[in-house]
Amino acid sequence: MPDHHHHNQQQQQRKKWSNLLPLFLVLVFIAEITFLGRLDFIKNNTNDLFVSWTDSFYHFDDVSLKSSDDIDTSSSSSSEGCEEWLERVDAVAYSRDFNKEPVVVTGGEQITKTTKTIVIQRACSLTEWKSCAVECKFGFSNTKADAVFGLPPGADTAGVLRSMESAQYYAENNIATARRKGFNIVMTTSLSSDVPVGYFSWAEYDIMAPVQPKTEKALAAAFISNCAARNFRLQALEGLEKADVKIDSYGGCHRNRDGNVNKVEALKRYKFSLAFENSDEEDYVTEKFFQSLVAGTIPVVVGPPNIQDFAPAPGSILHIKELKDIEPVSKTMKYLAENPAAFNESLRQVSILF
Repeated sequence: MPDHHHHNQQQQQRKKWSNLLPLFLVLVFIAEITFLGRLDFIKNNTNDLFVSWTDSFYHFDDVSLKSSDDIDTSSSSSSEGCEEWLERVDAVAYSRDFNKEPVVVTGGEQITKTTKTIVIQRACSLTEWKSCAVECKFGFSNTKADAVFGLPPGADTAGVLRSMESAQYYAENNIATARRKGFNIVMTTSLSSDVPVGYFSWAEYDIMAPVQPKTEKALAAAFISNCAARNFRLQALEGLEKADVKIDSYGGCHRNRDGNVNKVEALKRYKFSLAFENSDEEDYVTEKFFQSLVAGTIPVVVGPPNIQDFAPAPGSILHIKELKDIEPVSKTMKYLAENPAAFNESLRQVSILF
């Protein structure tokens, strides 16, 4: 009897669990749906949070996310070129109508920039403005000037000093001196100027031209015409020659080649270029240095003490800081000339700028 009773209890329990099994499966199914829904919710909110964070970090807006197809081109004509289109879409809206209130700069001759009607008067030669890429019209006007070039400023007019000459030759180009004379805006080669004006121009040179073979027998080329410079550049030239560094001189000093050549094209045939400035003034770096780089030569520099600040990379130039540097620099020039691998590595450092 006990065994029979125990067997009946087992059957009842199995029947009970069989009845509960469908309910259990339903509960499991509901729990799974709930879990997946919660997981999807967390994922979506995480994405929203990420997008919101990136938006706030990069400050994206509807304008910056527009494709080129979304930009309004309704006002463009079929004949409009890329430059015209770019100038139109990048145009800056000024609060001042320059057609009605042109910018006027006094100083001598009046120049009217036809595109924006900017009137300029300044003490300068007519030929200086003929070389300007912007068409100019000369005349005279009694209109009050916004600024004055090269002349003492008035009470209500800003005085502008602009020069690319060395302050060692033109003392008025010294920033402190210009301030004492009342100039409000100083534009010189000094990087401390209000508006630094340098000699390098991306538009002037073919900076992507491949390096040409160095076909000249002379190691270096020199274009030096002022033989009375206020530094030791002429002594440096003579010192290199005494150290058996063959130099082709196209300028007025020690000339041994016809100077009627294209300077950059001539420099391309040499391993080295003597970029000797006429003064050792900080930041005074002229076309002598930049043309050497563009021509694919290694510049040998006499000039500003901070010339390395303008060098493409360490080891890309040779700097003669003083007369005692002539001997080691001449040895380096000869070594590089006789070792193509070393020369090409130095030349590679020159090309880093471009």
